[in-house]
Amino acid sequence: MVKRYIISLTGANRVGILAAVTTALDELRGNLFQADIAVMPPFCSILLSAEFPESRSTEIVSDHLRDLCRPFAVEVRVSEISSDDAIQPAPLVAPFILTVSGSDQPGVLRMLSSKLSESGIDIQNLYAERCERDRTFSMELELSVPAALDIRYVREQIHSHCTEVGLTVSLDPAADFRARHSGTLRDVVRAETQ
Repeated sequence: MVKRYIISLTGANRVGILAAVTTALDELRGNLFQADIAVMPPFCSILLSAEFPESRSTEIVSDHLRDLCRPFAVEVRVSEISSDDAIQPAPLVAPFILTVSGSDQPGVLRMLSSKLSESGIDIQNLYAERCERDRTFSMELELSVPAALDIRYVREQIHSHCTEVGLTVSLDPAADFRARHSGTLRDVVRAETQ
């Protein structure tokens, strides 16, 4: 029997943090299940899912990670995935990419995330960056759109809300977006804000 934990670490971006984290996991006989690292200079955030022997309590995992990561001054949080959090069968979804750009203004992400949530659309990944030179921004959102949803209606709703505040927006199947652009979401956004 194993326990699965979600582990998040945040702090200044320093060489060796991941080595310390993976050393701690190895010493605890943890098996990495999934990992995501984001760097937003001068900080970084590491999010992990790992399985451990049943004898490894949240406190043991947390304390050991804190000990090995102490030189890096990172904040460590460990949460056990309970049976209530167990992964349910995934509904049929289609991957889409939503791109938004224009004059930087407060509330854009709130408006978009609210509209997406109302339609049952899940945001899988997001990257946004502002261009200080002309006070514009560009944002790309990777979405899981329920297959039963009328994508034309969703596209019209998002387009309507964005254009009324002067934003340029597009919602494309992920395969089409990737065929037009090479690189990651971050690469695409950075190219647009340079």
